[in-house]
Order: sequence, then C-alpha cells, then structure tokens
Amino acid sequence: MSYIQSLTVFLYVAEEGSFSAAAKKLELTQPTVSFHIDNLEKDFGCPLFTRTSKGVSLTIYGKKLHETTRTINGLIAGTHQEIQAMAQGSAGRILLGGSTIPADYILPPLIAKFLKDHIGLTVSLVTGDSQAILEKFNAGEIPIAVVGTKPADNLISKPLWHDTLVLAAHPDFETYAQASPVQDWLLSLPFILRKKSSGTARAALDALVRLNIDPEQLSVIMEVGSNQAVKAAILNKIGVGFISAWAVETELKSGQLVTLPLPGPAIKRQFYAISRQPLFPFCLESFWQYLINQNTAPQFLPDCGHHS
Repeated sequence: MSYIQSLTVFLYVAEEGSFSAAAKKLELTQPTVSFHIDNLEKDFGCPLFTRTSKGVSLTIYGKKLHETTRTINGLIAGTHQEIQAMAQGSAGRILLGGSTIPADYILPPLIAKFLKDHIGLTVSLVTGDSQAILEKFNAGEIPIAVVGTKPADNLISKPLWHDTLVLAAHPDFETYAQASPVQDWLLSLPFILRKKSSGTARAALDALVRLNIDPEQLSVIMEVGSNQAVKAAILNKIGVGFISAWAVETELKSGQLVTLPLPGPAIKRQFYAISRQPLFPFCLESFWQYLINQNTAPQFLPDCGHHS
C-alpha cells in the first residue's frame, strides 16, 4: 500500500483512539492497521502513539504528524473538487489569442457574455497581429485563436465574421479623391500602413493589386504596428491609411474622418476561429463551441466609398 494510504490509516487510528475501531471503519484487519503504523514509526524513527489498555493516544510526534496529515487530506479533497469543477466546465482558465480587430472590438463583449453565463471561469486574451497570433498558436502557446488571415488547411478552423476595410483620411485630404484616374491620386497621397504581417495590410495590398496599382509605388510615410497608431496618424493629418471600419466607427460618424472612394466592391476580409483539439479542460471546449456558434457580431458598415 502507498505512503498516502498509511497516513490515512494513521489518521483513523488517531481520531478513533483505537487500532480495532480504525480497522473496522476502514474495513481492514487489525494486523494490517498495525503494519501501517509500525512502518510509519520506523520511517520517522519515533513512536507516534502511546499504547494503553484503553486504546492509544498521540505522542508529541504523533500530534505533529496528525496536524500535517489533516492538512494533506484537506489539500487532496480541495484538489479533487477543483479537478471535478474543471472537468464539468465550471472552473478553469481560458487562454485565447486574438488579432487586433477581434481583440479590440469583437471579442470583449462576447467574452463578457460568456463569463456572465459561466461564473467561476477566467479568460486571458493574448493580442497581436494575425501572423504573431498564428505563430503562437502553431508553437502550442494558445489553444484557441481568432485571426484575420486564412489559416493553413491542416488547422481546425471555422470562418466567423467579415471585416470591411476603408481608406480613411482627414477631411482635408478629401479633395485628392476628386482627381482621375484613381491611380494618379492614390499614388500622390502619403500613406500610413500596418506591418505586412497584419491581416489588414495583406487585405489592403491585395485590393490595390486588383486595381492595377503596384503597392511598391505608394508613398509610404509611416509603417506602424496597430490600428490605433494608424488612426492617430490619420487624425493628425500625417497621411491616409487602410483601416477596419470597426476601428474608426466613432470618427466616421462624427466627421473627424472620411473615407476616400475606391472603384470596385468594398474591401472585405474574413475572420477565422482556430483551435487545437482535443481541448482540455472542458471550459475550453465550451468556449470553442460558444465562439463558433456566433454567426453574427454587431458590425458598423459605413458607406465605404466604393463604387461598382
């Protein structure tokens, strides 16, 4: 029998005050109980009980072991409850990755609703551009993520919401878009671009190629790492930039920013949820099912200035 079992036998003897009573409670023979206590006393090198005709009582050494054993049993019982709660999905930590737009605008209200319905869970949201989040996911650091770049075919993924990109500018730049053709005024503007590892940058550059515009010909005055930085630069009249409509909803409504019209359909991209199966603890599987069932999310779809 294991050392833990011997401590359990010791605890029963201490609390029953008798080898025979402990044996009865544990459904063991008295010699088996004596065997465990003898082994413990040999291991510690001291007597744990004082034996009398009326039963046994703890020695000073036994009292110390009794105190510690009760603590150990409490820890085991607590751990058992925690593991059961995790297995049932009522406790645990959800580690989630999100590229900048989902992490800043879409996921927070969805997470809030999930946590309201699953009291006892916690969520840690890791943010970065799509490439950085995919790298963390592929390295096994994140079990669930939402990104704006199509994942590799070998990954378990689910398409979620669409994002609309706009060419945002300070109103002072609006006169540029009155020129024709579009290639001329686009190439004359100073641009603020996201780093190429971002889903926003990739979608924007692909759209320019469809307009027969070589992205290398753009006058790029700044390259930044976040949508917030793009927006701040545009507001300060440093240049124009492609940005998610989610990120500039307030500024477009207030007139602080405008969208410059581009020919063709609106620039859209897809967000994808990815997961690493199997998902443990169970709360991860619960969140994954909740996430992929979000068919719609509140979206701001302004007049993006595109013309068919």
